Parts: sequence; structure tokens; C-alpha cells
Amino acid sequence: MENKGFVEAIRSMTAGEQRLWLIDIIQVTEAVKRNEASKDDLYEQVSELYDYLLETQNRRSWWKPDEGGTQVHIVIGDSFAGSMKIALKQLGWEDTHRVISFRDNYAIGPLWQLQQEMGRRQRREWFRDHIYDEHDEHDEDAERDDFLLLEQFAAIPAQADITIWTGSNAPEQVGLRLSMYLLRNMSNDIRIKNAADAYSRVFKRPDATGLRSGEIPADKLQAILSREDKGVSLTPEERERMAEEWCELAMKPEVLRIWKDESIVNVEENYYDAYILSKVDKLHKQQAQPDFIKSARVIGEAMGHLDQQMGDEFFEYRLRALIYEGMLEIKGVPGAMRRYSIRKKASPSPIKKGPENA
Repeated sequence: MENKGFVEAIRSMTAGEQRLWLIDIIQVTEAVKRNEASKDDLYEQVSELYDYLLETQNRRSWWKPDEGGTQVHIVIGDSFAGSMKIALKQLGWEDTHRVISFRDNYAIGPLWQLQQEMGRRQRREWFRDHIYDEHDEHDEDAERDDFLLLEQFAAIPAQADITIWTGSNAPEQVGLRLSMYLLRNMSNDIRIKNAADAYSRVFKRPDATGLRSGEIPADKLQAILSREDKGVSLTPEERERMAEEWCELAMKPEVLRIWKDESIVNVEENYYDAYILSKVDKLHKQQAQPDFIKSARVIGEAMGHLDQQMGDEFFEYRLRALIYEGMLEIKGVPGAMRRYSIRKKASPSPIKKGPENA
């Protein structure tokens, strides 16, 4: 492994992975200094890390765009990316098909000037200040993911056809428009495929159009890839329009977006607060008398009845906001959902009404 590849492999690790490996090596080094371990033990530890990095880099670099790629799939979310890679391998297409994945959830957090470093930095700061990260790794991981994402877009070969997979939800629709912005100066053929709609057509399931792409298993995706035609390439006008739609999104200050009436709608961050409180009321009614409820249960109740996709971390943030605003009482330490419980105060102050209760 060349030094450049070794450095790239380290950069592609999450902050948590880097920290764990560093701790292990330091512990073995200290044991060697205390004569509690041999230098051979230290060598074995470093050698194990080297082999891990080599294997990880080979596995990750396999799917990166390169001159051998004739088809690039752009997907939103780790789950769908994993299913896509498995499906392509099952079809024997991995030699010519490449995968680029957006790992971020674009339903939440600032999008302002995200195409520039100052915008990406502001987004990372917002997550650090508002979204609980048990290992405090989002800043480092997000910066690494941003770098790798831009690198992969730049590496798309001129001859490759591009398919952007999307769904009827805010994260994937925002990701679609960001993709179109990043591809704006490329001449490749670009097609858009709604994964849930394709699933509905192939498996005769008209009720499945609301599926999130990440909910489609690899074997079903394999059937979609083999049975569905590529579709029609976007016209220059369509490409320009969607790139402009990204620019419009990147000028908005809101930190919450929903998918409504086939459009991305920016809403205030407290949009779901009344809805969350209604779920607390519902759970209280199931008790003999209102008592503390695990925050994870409240969040699960809220997410289970909502046809949107913003992730449990956003609801956890809004629970904490309602605690700070005096709407809810807390038992435990606010942080990870499993660590605290909440209950509604007897006479909370009025709150701005959000969407209708689900």
C-alpha cells in the first residue's frame, strides 16, 4: 500500500474508529515500556491496523468512480447505498458500475451556502450545538464525508451514464438537487429514478410508492435494476432548473424541511413541537396517573405516526428544547435518549400549533 493510499484510508475512517485504534496502540506501547508486553506484541497490533486499513481502503475504493466505470449510481443514505452495492454484486455488474452515496440527512440542519466551505462549516457547527452525539464525532466525520463526496463527484468519468436515485421524502429530494448542482458542468447523460415508484411497478404494489429507498432490500433492488429500463435522460433545461432549485434552497435559513404536495417545504424548527406534546398526552392517558416516560418511547411514538423522514436525533433535540422552554419536566440527564425520561407539566404555557396530530 502506497503512503498516499494509507493516508486516504486513515482519512476515510470515522473519528470513533481512529480513536479506538489509537487507544489500542497507546495501551500496547505503554505495556511494552512497563515490560508487560513485548515489541512483537506492538508490531502485531500495528500490523493488524495496517491490514485493516488495506482491506477497508480496497473495499471502499472499489465503488469510487474511475475510468473503468460506465454507470454511476448516486444514492442518499447508508442503508440504500449498502443495498445498492449488494444488488450490483449479485448481478455481476460491480466491474463497471460505481456508487456515490450522500450520508447526511438533508431534512435537518442548515443548507445555507452548503456548496461552499463556509456553509459546510456552519452546518457542522449547528449539528454540534443542537444534535446530541454520544461520541462527539459529527464534526470530524462530516468534514471527512464532505471531502470524500466532492472528490468522488470530481472523479466521474466523461463516458459514464449517471442515475440519481430518489424518493418521496425531503432528504432524498434535497440530495437530488444538490447532486444536480454538483453535476452542473458535466456533459454526462443523467437520469432520475424514484426507487419506491420503480418497486411499485416491478412488484405490482401500488401501495408501496411511499417507501423510503433505504427500506428496499437488496434482492428486490436487484430485480428493479435488471427489469427496469434506464429511463429518459434529463434535458439541459431540466438539469438547469434543478440546479437552480438547489441554489434557492441554499439561500434559505431554516433548519427543517418536509416533503409536501410534491415539493420541498421549509418550516420552522418548532413545527412538530405541538405534535410531540400530543404524543406525550397520548402516552400519559395510558398511565394510571401522568408519570415520567422514557424519552425514546415518546420519540418512537412520534416517528411511528409521521409520514416524514427527519430522524430520531431531530425529535430528541426538540424534546430537549421543550424541556428548556418549561413545557416538559425531566428525570435524568439530557443526552442519549435512553438516559432520561420526561413528563408534561401540569399547566404549560401555550405553544404554536404545528401540523395536525397524526
